[in-house]
Amino acid sequence: MIDSWHDGLRLPTLMSPTRIGSRLAKNRIVSPPHGTYFAEGGMVTDKQIDYYTERAAGGVGMIVVGNMSAWSRSKTGGGQNYAFSPDAIEGHRRLSDAVHAHDALLLAQLWDGGRQGSSRLSHLPLLSASPLPDTVVREIPKQLEEAEIDDMITSFARSAALMEEAGWDGVELLAAQGYGLAQFLSPQMNHRQDHWGGSPKDRVRVVTEIISAIRSVVSRAFLVGVRINGDDMIAGGNTPADAVVTATLLEATGGVDYLNISGASNENYPLWIADMGHETAMFVDAARTIKDAVSIPVMVATRIKDPLVAETVLAEGATDLVGMNRALIADPTMPRKIASGHLSQVRPCISCNQGCVGKTAAGGPMECTVNPRVGFERAFFDGRVGRQTVAVVGAGPAGMQAAVVSAERGAEVVVFESRGTVGGQLALAARCTSRSEFGLLIEHLKRRMGQLDVDVRLGVTANATDLEPFDHVFLATGSLPWRTGFSTHRPDVPAIPGHDLPQVFTAIDVFDPPTPVGHRVLVAEDDFQGHATTAAEYLTQNGHDVTLVSRSTSVGLWSGANQEFLYKRLRRAGVDLRPHTWIDAIGERVIDTYDVFSGAAVDLGEFDSVVLSTGSGVNDRLYRELGSDNRVVRIGDCLAPRRLDNAMWDGLHASDRLSLVGSPLTVVPSDT
Repeated sequence: MIDSWHDGLRLPTLMSPTRIGSRLAKNRIVSPPHGTYFAEGGMVTDKQIDYYTERAAGGVGMIVVGNMSAWSRSKTGGGQNYAFSPDAIEGHRRLSDAVHAHDALLLAQLWDGGRQGSSRLSHLPLLSASPLPDTVVREIPKQLEEAEIDDMITSFARSAALMEEAGWDGVELLAAQGYGLAQFLSPQMNHRQDHWGGSPKDRVRVVTEIISAIRSVVSRAFLVGVRINGDDMIAGGNTPADAVVTATLLEATGGVDYLNISGASNENYPLWIADMGHETAMFVDAARTIKDAVSIPVMVATRIKDPLVAETVLAEGATDLVGMNRALIADPTMPRKIASGHLSQVRPCISCNQGCVGKTAAGGPMECTVNPRVGFERAFFDGRVGRQTVAVVGAGPAGMQAAVVSAERGAEVVVFESRGTVGGQLALAARCTSRSEFGLLIEHLKRRMGQLDVDVRLGVTANATDLEPFDHVFLATGSLPWRTGFSTHRPDVPAIPGHDLPQVFTAIDVFDPPTPVGHRVLVAEDDFQGHATTAAEYLTQNGHDVTLVSRSTSVGLWSGANQEFLYKRLRRAGVDLRPHTWIDAIGERVIDTYDVFSGAAVDLGEFDSVVLSTGSGVNDRLYRELGSDNRVVRIGDCLAPRRLDNAMWDGLHASDRLSLVGSPLTVVPSDT
């Protein structure tokens, strides 16, 4: 992908203006609806204004602010905006003014969660089309009664009127991804026998009634869009053919200006925000089918993060607008860089889902692994520095990030890397097919170092003498895997007996093993960085028979929202998953394992090799050699072994050490 991002490359269809109802979008790039969870008490915050303003200033044609509660009963958690509240209108007007100052359209996605929520905060039951739980929340909702449906319709219309009063360009109804309105559309979720269920026309009735109610209280110039699934992707749900029927019924109302095509639901969450292990442009075919059946504009999103792919699907006529959510989170200036012919400088999204999906799924505000400025847009000073020299030791992600940011601020930077390639442990993980997009970040940082004239010295192990001439020294020397198999599950056992046998490896070893790894391999997981599962995938990819034991209740707890994806990949690859199982001792071929709850022995058979992944220790030899030197800052795993998002955060913050010309830098502590 990134190899084709050349300066001067023009993307004429992507950057062309297009009409949506009565409005003109300056290009076809959309920041589609997504939950940032930057709101507080339902109100717009400065953080939220800064976030969307940066994307508007970056050149996007249209922004749809996601997950705005359209009904008081839609409040199922914190961090969401209240579209229904008159008290929120002042903040909404501030956000509208900020976005419109950069000639971008601004719409509000009106949202109701239905059964995809929780009653834990309100103690009120969830409300849905039918009293059926979903597979994630598993809470049985109350079936909406007639009066409640009427109240919801009225509240959606009132919310739209308030957004128009605040100066917004329109609203989008969320009737996709298994949320409240989608629970009426889907025959799998809607079992009603009244006029709100049954036939396709009756199932879509609640949405058409909302459209009619909105149109009765807003001007005709005010946009109304609807997000629907092009494919529910579940048994008994709406198929692509069903989606065409829904789309034509919505268009027939005469009140819809565009359709936004997505797919999936909580039953296959989070497939509509799929990670790097999935195909790109997942719902383009569904959008194409719907576009062929309607005359209003169609938008599509999900894993369209390459501007060249976006140009292709537009030029082929599959869609009229392209939602590039995570691409714009990663680089809000992407549209401006495309327009100015600087495509090679675009920072790619790698679909790791650590900061965006991972943070919000855990209940926190959204962040971004490759763009640590997300949520802190005004907290960093990006001005030039005086003439300063910086040495970076280690060219993993933390080191490369520090080198790039320092060079962007005007410092002269030298990078020392003892190996013959850049990327560190991330480059090893990228060898795994499902993790290959980690390589996009490595290639981007490598390319940026070249563009910024960073002096990268490969195959050089820096020492104290090498570092003497520099004003600042950033140590990014990484971490070293523990080889003993020590686990906090058994703190009384400092080392697993047999850990030093020649057939025992670490998860890092398997990518460049000192001796060949045998065919039948036992991988032991007790890390929170994904090393064990990545090693297991890599081994199966190369023909090994793998059993993975974990002392936790399930494998891959570290993966958060991606865990279901991870399980599916491992099982489809043939990995035998054994949670709550651990190693007592390692023999020549027999590995003594036991159930961590009962202590009973578990017979897994014989193995040729064992891979231990129980944690890492900092590689701080050079730091200790340098002693108390205030020029020196440790970053990434050299400071403490953590995750990729932490390494990128550290790399950005390293340049706080550079003295600034004219303005002090605000230092923001990490909450990770």
